Amino acid sequence: MERSPLCQAVRYALLLSCALPLLQPAMAADVNLEELDATVITATKQDTPQFKTANSVSVVKGEKIEDSHLDTLGDVAQRQPNLYFSTFTRHTPSLTIRGLGFSDDEGDSISNSVYIDGVPMNALVLGQLYDIDQLEILRGPQNTLYGQNSMGGLVALRTRDPEFIAGGKVKLEYGTNNQQRAEVTGNLPLTENTAVRVSVGGEKNDGMIANSTLGRHDTAGWDSGFGRIKLLHLDDDGGEWRFGLHHMNTHGDNDYFAPRDLAKKYQSNATDAGTNNTEYTLFTGEYRKRFADDTQLVVNVGANQTEWDYWLPKSIFGGTAGYDMKTRQYTGEARLNGQNGNIDWLVGGFLSHVRRDAPYTFDLSPFFLSDTKAKVEGDTVATFGELGWRFQPEWRAAVGLRVEHNRRSMDWSSTQAGMFDSNGDGVPDASFSSLESFNDRKVSETVALPRFSLEYSPNEQHFSYLVLARGYKASGFNTYSTSASTAGDAYNPEYGNYAELGYRYRAPSKVWEVGANVFYTRLRDQQVIVEDGGGQTSTSNAGKSHNKGLELTATVRPLESVQVNAYASLLEAQFDDYTRGAVDYSGKQFPSTPKHSYGVSMDWAATDHITVGTGLTRQGQSYLYPNATLSQGSYTLWDANIDYRINQWSVGLFGKNLGDTTYFTRAMSNGMVIAGQPRTLGVRVGMEF
Repeated sequence: MERSPLCQAVRYALLLSCALPLLQPAMAADVNLEELDATVITATKQDTPQFKTANSVSVVKGEKIEDSHLDTLGDVAQRQPNLYFSTFTRHTPSLTIRGLGFSDDEGDSISNSVYIDGVPMNALVLGQLYDIDQLEILRGPQNTLYGQNSMGGLVALRTRDPEFIAGGKVKLEYGTNNQQRAEVTGNLPLTENTAVRVSVGGEKNDGMIANSTLGRHDTAGWDSGFGRIKLLHLDDDGGEWRFGLHHMNTHGDNDYFAPRDLAKKYQSNATDAGTNNTEYTLFTGEYRKRFADDTQLVVNVGANQTEWDYWLPKSIFGGTAGYDMKTRQYTGEARLNGQNGNIDWLVGGFLSHVRRDAPYTFDLSPFFLSDTKAKVEGDTVATFGELGWRFQPEWRAAVGLRVEHNRRSMDWSSTQAGMFDSNGDGVPDASFSSLESFNDRKVSETVALPRFSLEYSPNEQHFSYLVLARGYKASGFNTYSTSASTAGDAYNPEYGNYAELGYRYRAPSKVWEVGANVFYTRLRDQQVIVEDGGGQTSTSNAGKSHNKGLELTATVRPLESVQVNAYASLLEAQFDDYTRGAVDYSGKQFPSTPKHSYGVSMDWAATDHITVGTGLTRQGQSYLYPNATLSQGSYTLWDANIDYRINQWSVGLFGKNLGDTTYFTRAMSNGMVIAGQPRTLGVRVGMEF
């Protein structure tokens, strides 16, 4: 791709900034990097320090998200151990955690949950990340500490709270592909106990695709607007009340799929741009209170509505293919936890109601038409708890149990019409038409999911843990099936027996720490996606499969102004007993699941005013979802940023994929693929007020 002089200048400036720490000693800085023991994990519901959390967990601070320009959950996933993604478009990533979740964007149930301020959210339409305080990634089954059950793990996003000092910030950006972004954030105290925070912004981007047929360079572009208003009230009894209203609306084109030889050059020959529009509105509410006996009550309520209009260019299949999908979800969760001597406990309950309208149209009229409509409603009721016992000062054992009931019902109809060759001359000359439908087809199950954990911490430098748990992914319906027999026959729930063993060590000086964990999951009836030649998908069950692997992490502060983070991970996630048609997938790695990944990053407060960041990550070989036969080779991403801050002003440069590595993120059964993001460069300015 041809680069402008501005892009070349930004690139060389970032290269120089990354080399500076090697050419000169670090200067003392007032820009403090965070203490190694300061991070608290809120996703455990017990506000445990990250170092003493009995779970594989990663944390990304909001400042890191902004400085590194991690726009979406897909950007985050490429830079964390055993976390990856698949995506239809730039703004709709579907996460895989240790290989689980590769079918979440097309199935009726999910492996991995995404929470915003304690409320589960449809992650497929989440879009851009903005005004985030902290992002937490918990790997493995989460069945006793979180309301919505998750087989593979979860991502918890916490937005920034209002502040009790009036002020705010304006941020402007310009970058590759005519990317333009503006964001305004402000805090307004209403009383000494009540404050409001408002964040609003918008972004425009022409996208990375050049379409030779249309003569356009913006057929994968988008325009988006986003906003959030959040209220914090501290009552006189020590209670904390938080309410948030979140919204995002993105309108874009959908010229992403292309033959591999064109996709690697970020080109397309599609005859139209297609459509990719997403929108969500989310309400979040939380009440939190700690009583005099140190018992804590937390209540979360939420509601969200999401819309995704997804229509492929007509030249992909020779006709119209896509859907306008709407989803609504209402949730409530309450938890009470406390401690009496050497006994600690947690009890909670969770309620959820989901409604999804999931149509799919494949129109090659007059020769063929498939028009399917499905309305799915689901209800979940769960109660969960954990009882911990510190039977020695350095030892703690805990047992947990979740009892969950899921019920789904579906109304479904399908019209199949077209023409066929009635006399064998090779020319369609006779029409056909059929309509099938049913209402209120139901499936339900009640499950008990136990969990056991053992912790050992002889002092502040050592922490070890063992977790044994049972995971579960609910059954569901094939909403896109074209026949009543397959649509009405629910696929089975997925179960997994899970074990994880971990160890962490922190130096007495608190300037470095390391961690390691190994894990194993034995899966039964894993839910997998099958795609037909028309792009329609259905879910089936693989007989047996497993994942196992290793994750290593390290953090070191060689100087007060420098922090280095590194990780390495290995992952074997394979089908043990799965045959589809004439193809035996036994021994094959799950799609969207790199066999290894590793990375290193550095943050450097060079002076009182200058901060520098850089990172290098490498993803191992993987198969492109949903086709478990098309391979994506190993690839490396290099990012960097440099920012200058003085008084209320800031200016910075950022770059992602500086090596301009070509890779692919998704495939179709016809061999078409989607390319990942090429080199992205930009400049940003900000002003606080």
